[in-house]
Amino acid sequence: MRLLLDLRHITDHVERQRIAVQADTHGIWGVVVTGPPGAETVEASAIATATDHVIIAVDIDGEAAHPTTIAEEVAVLDQLSQRRTMVILRAGNETRNTVTTLLKGLPKEGVILSPPPAQTAVVVHGPEDIPRIEISQGPEQLAELIDQHRDANEQFLVVATNRSVKELARHAIGRAASTDFPQMVADMADQIDPIN
Repeated sequence: MRLLLDLRHITDHVERQRIAVQADTHGIWGVVVTGPPGAETVEASAIATATDHVIIAVDIDGEAAHPTTIAEEVAVLDQLSQRRTMVILRAGNETRNTVTTLLKGLPKEGVILSPPPAQTAVVVHGPEDIPRIEISQGPEQLAELIDQHRDANEQFLVVATNRSVKELARHAIGRAASTDFPQMVADMADQIDPIN
């Protein structure tokens, strides 16, 4: 299971970028960002230029712009991020199908994207496709929720937390990937390098 850190609740651009850089540094698989309706990819572009490895999942309001415009903006974002783009599209089936088709490089109603996305196809999900959890307590709550979703064979999990990115990375990445996560290693790391 791949973890995405939810940055949608952070309103300050500088703080959002700082946390995205921390997620990138500590090995979090992805971050979820958004922006004002119709301009969501602008914020995602800022995160893309500030990071090197983290996947940028951009949460887009599909009703705020034409599907072709959405696909064009995502294609540019994918070029800018060097194939690190994923889309969470809040829209009806027709809009989602149009955006998905265009982001696969296929024509739709005589339209084809130019420039195309850097990826062969940018993955488009609905918000219902990716579960989201909020972590307000410590590593024990995190471990329990990660285990539940991993054991349910979820592909992705969006995590919203006010706790440190370092703690999330230390206690969640390995646990999300394997049922054999050695919690003792994370606990020892906390003793050697406390998170505060």
